[in-house]
Amino acid sequence: MAEAGKPTDWITMKIDPEIFEELGVRDPEETKREMAITKKTRQVTKELKADPDNLEMQLELATLMIDGANYEEAIKQLLAIRNKDPKNSRVYKLLGTAYVLFNHEEEALIELNRACELDPTDVENYFNLGGLYLLRDMFPNAADAFEKVIELDPTDTTAYANLAAAYDILKFYDKEIIALRKVLMFTPEDKELRAALSNAYFHAERYEDAIDAALCVVDIDDKDPQAYCNLGSCYSVRNMIDDAIAAFKKASELAPDYSLPHTNLGTLYANMGRPETAIKSFKTAVTLNSADAGAWMNLYTCYKDVGLMEDSQAAYQKYEALMSETPPVATEGGNNPSNIPGGVSQTSKYSGGGDMEGNQAGMESLADADADTDADADADSR
Repeated sequence: MAEAGKPTDWITMKIDPEIFEELGVRDPEETKREMAITKKTRQVTKELKADPDNLEMQLELATLMIDGANYEEAIKQLLAIRNKDPKNSRVYKLLGTAYVLFNHEEEALIELNRACELDPTDVENYFNLGGLYLLRDMFPNAADAFEKVIELDPTDTTAYANLAAAYDILKFYDKEIIALRKVLMFTPEDKELRAALSNAYFHAERYEDAIDAALCVVDIDDKDPQAYCNLGSCYSVRNMIDDAIAAFKKASELAPDYSLPHTNLGTLYANMGRPETAIKSFKTAVTLNSADAGAWMNLYTCYKDVGLMEDSQAAYQKYEALMSETPPVATEGGNNPSNIPGGVSQTSKYSGGGDMEGNQAGMESLADADADTDADADADSR
C-alpha cells in the first residue's frame, strides 16, 4: 500500500460496457448514471411542490424523464406544458425527442418542425429533425435540414458527415465530395470518411481521385481488408490489373474468412477472359459465404463458358434461391454485410447500386442466358 497522500502504482481503467453484458452483470457506470437521474428527479419534484407553476422546472423534470427512458410520462408532462406555453420552442424540441425515442416518428416530425419554426436559430432543432428525416428515408428533407445546421454552425463535423450520407443516397456525388472534403479538414485521419470520399469520387467517375483517397485510407489503417477491397476496385476500373490483384490478395491475407476479396478477384479474372481462374476465386467466395448471390451468378456464367453445364445449372439454382429470399443473410463463416462500399454486394448488385446482370464482368444477362455468345460485358468492379 502507498503512504497517505502519495500516488500509488494502481492504474484505473474504463472497462468496455460490452464486457459487463457478456458476464451478465450491470455496468457500474450505467447504475451510477441511473442513480444520479433518480436523485435529481426527486430533488426537482420536491422543488415543484413548493413552486408548481415553474415551467422551467417542469421542463427539467420532463428532461430527466427522457434521460431515464420514461418516455410516456415525459410526453404527458410536455403536452401539459405545451398547453400552458404554446410558443416555447424548447417544449417542442423535447417533445419531438421523446416521440422519436418512443417510436412515434410521425408525431416527432410535427413537433420538431414546429420547434424549427419557433426558433430558427437553434442548431439542435435542425440537427434532430435531419436525423429523423434520415430514419424516415426522407433524404431530400434530411439534406435540407443538415444544410441549415451547417449554415448556423460551419464547424459541426457530424452534420457534414450526415449531409454527405444524404447526398450519397440521393446520388448527388459532387455535393457529397464537397461536404466530405470540408469535414475532413477538421478530422483528416477519419478512416470512414476517407473511404466515403473515395467511393464518392468513384461514383462521380473521378477515378484517379478515388485511388488517391483509397490510398489515404490504407495509409491510415494498413490492416483493414475493406480498405484494400476498395483500393482494388479503383485499380480495376483503371485497368491497373496487377495493382488490383495485389490489393484483393492483400485483403484476403488480412481476413482469410472474408469472401468479398475473392468475389472481386474472380470478377477481375472473368473480365480478363480467364474463367477457370475466376471459378477458383468464386468457389472460395461461396465456401466462405454461401449467401453471396453475386458469386453464385458469376459461377453460373463461368461454368457455362468452360462447358460445365451441370455445375452451371447448380450455381444458377443457388442464385435463384438466394434472390427469392428477403433479405439475403450472410453465413457465420463469411461475416459479410451486404452492400459493402467498394465491393460486390450479396444481392447480385454492385455496392454502388448498379445491376450485375447486365454488365458484370464475365457474365451474360438473364435474357441471353441460353444464347451461345462469347461477347464480353463491361466491368464494373466496385
